[in-house]
Amino acid sequence: MKHTLRVLLWTAFTLALSLVFADFNEASAKEFKDVSKKHPNYTAVQEMQKAGYINGYPDGTFRPSEPVSRKHVASLLDQVLKFPQPPTDKLVFADVPKHHMYYKPIMKLYNKGIVSGGLDKKFNPNASITRIQMAKMLDLAFEFNMKEPARFEDLSFLHWGYVHASALYSHGVTKGDHGKFLPNQSVTRAHYAEFLYRAMKVGKTPSGSVVSKEKAVDLTMRLPIVIEGIRVQGKIDNQTYSQLRPKQLPYATAAFADGLLKKDYPSVCTHCDSFLFPDLLIEPSMRFEYTQPDANTLHVHTVSFRNMLTAGSYVHYVFKKESGIWKMDDYVGEDVGKKNFELTKEEAERVVKMNYRYYSKVKITYVSQEKKTGEDFATKEHYPYTAYKFTVETEDGRETVIVNSDDGFVYP
Repeated sequence: MKHTLRVLLWTAFTLALSLVFADFNEASAKEFKDVSKKHPNYTAVQEMQKAGYINGYPDGTFRPSEPVSRKHVASLLDQVLKFPQPPTDKLVFADVPKHHMYYKPIMKLYNKGIVSGGLDKKFNPNASITRIQMAKMLDLAFEFNMKEPARFEDLSFLHWGYVHASALYSHGVTKGDHGKFLPNQSVTRAHYAEFLYRAMKVGKTPSGSVVSKEKAVDLTMRLPIVIEGIRVQGKIDNQTYSQLRPKQLPYATAAFADGLLKKDYPSVCTHCDSFLFPDLLIEPSMRFEYTQPDANTLHVHTVSFRNMLTAGSYVHYVFKKESGIWKMDDYVGEDVGKKNFELTKEEAERVVKMNYRYYSKVKITYVSQEKKTGEDFATKEHYPYTAYKFTVETEDGRETVIVNSDDGFVYP
């Protein structure tokens, strides 16, 4: 079923591309003059051109560096994914009246929550679209599941678009540029083709009443980051909790907003790395369980490894679906102690690999293991755990690291 959906989407996508780029006459050349084989987006552009999906300009050029407008992005996504017609015609954006050529596709995306416009109640249809705006639109349109958080030098996890960039990164739709995402950079025609080419190859995520593990992981990774970002920004803007509360309700149930989130708001820190929710990286890929008692309830159990700021803990989330939208309903963190992770040697090696994920060349060698004794913080009971020793070789040299089996802490 999923394969069939991808095929249908790809067929629609190729037709849509030809229409969106068909403001120009078909170029006669088999290859565009200005998209050489050395161009980073050559494959995506050329493959679609060969199949007749992109026409280019009469002079045989593609003009890959020209920016793409927001209206064309909306039109393409609508033609590819065929969003339903809104129940009623209404004026939402001052600069997109009902007689506007792109009114229908823009309103379809608005109705699906994919676009929202600016604070001035304008859509700015002729403006170029930025990379972070494109990330949001693709993420929401294709309903990607966020598998892991991305790490870009210029994109804080508190940025509103961080989860969208991470979702695209999780599926290989975007890779960044030398460690940066360049969120405010305009998307060019070449990049537009590349983003969409990759997104369509991944395909739209199927939906249903039964939650998949991928969706459960997505909620576990995505919602805490979004809620944390709203809370920190609220503190930065000196907002009272009453002012902040409405901004959380699209992502948290009223009960959770009026409970733990309200109670913890005075403790929100704007100048430190101490947060309410754990910063998960690879933990869900190693220890993750979930149950769905009913169609609108989801229970998740995972772990958070110890780092320099927080202790290792068992993480428990409850999510509730309200009006078709999954929201966080509860969170409990349980510090490890006598009850702990008991990581295996193989799991410890994965933790080391995660810590060195930004190196281009990494060689990890197991050395030895040693039995040690820990103390339960709550009960003061002593318990045994294993310390695994590894050597790690990277382009920066060779060093020795140790991983504790009880909490996943990595240290020299």
